Amino acid sequence: MNQQKIQQGVVRLAQFSFCTPHHRIVTFSLLMGLFYLPAWLTVTVDISLQGSFDLFFNLGFLYLGLDHLWKHRKLLTRMVASDEERLTGYLIIFGSVALFPVCFSSVSLKALLWAVILIGVAYSSWGIRFFKNYASQSVLILVSFYPNWTYAIREVWKATTPTHYLENLMAWAGSLALQAIGQPAIAKEFIIELPAGAVQIGFVCNGFEMAVTMAGASLLMGLCLKQSRLIILTMITVGVMLALVFNVPRIMLLTIASVYWGKDSFEFWHGPWGGQIFSTILFTVYYYAVMWIVEQQPVKPKQGIN
Repeated sequence: MNQQKIQQGVVRLAQFSFCTPHHRIVTFSLLMGLFYLPAWLTVTVDISLQGSFDLFFNLGFLYLGLDHLWKHRKLLTRMVASDEERLTGYLIIFGSVALFPVCFSSVSLKALLWAVILIGVAYSSWGIRFFKNYASQSVLILVSFYPNWTYAIREVWKATTPTHYLENLMAWAGSLALQAIGQPAIAKEFIIELPAGAVQIGFVCNGFEMAVTMAGASLLMGLCLKQSRLIILTMITVGVMLALVFNVPRIMLLTIASVYWGKDSFEFWHGPWGGQIFSTILFTVYYYAVMWIVEQQPVKPKQGIN
């Protein structure tokens, strides 16, 4: 019985997907996602094994965007694109499809083209009104398909800030904190020197990736709790600042472990287990800080993504 229902559902879906020329173009457009899917899966699995939370955030953003559209599906059925909008949407779709083979070696470009194809589908189906009425939801859905936002933000950061800016800042803060507990530490650019040895602060230890993770968690939590844009921005700021502040004692511990405790101790605190310990403490403090911020707001829920 269930198999029969599934077969009937597949038949109805196929009939709907090819019932008009527009439906056939939309179906063709969505099938182009299959060419992007292997690259997306490869990058997503790789960075997830390295401890990245990007997949979690992307699924959260995708759910929030699609859930809102599903709740307003009756309004969507009343939106009809004009002939000009439909033609423009088709040009966007076919232009992006034509560029796909050219950008086959770049995951970022394929992600961009897939996003543009989805824009073309929406524009040809519902017109400009869709983007005016559902701008936030459109952005959430589109950004959810990029597999590695930490990498993209990191490259922007490196291109727009002085070389080793955050590493130098963390080395300076770490040396001051070490001096406060009686260690004669000196910061020289991104190196912390002690009488018994020195430690270099690399990019992976400067707190940037954790700050990006906290920013993503703050945005997702703010949207789920339907907070105002100002509160969401406050949550993001708190998350980023806590990530950078908590990175200072981590640098202190890694410096002491490297110089005095030996390689095994350093590898433990620098590896996944040590990172998880600091992350757990950070997320716990962050949770209570954010809950305090949310509780200060009026009881009436606010629209975060409308």
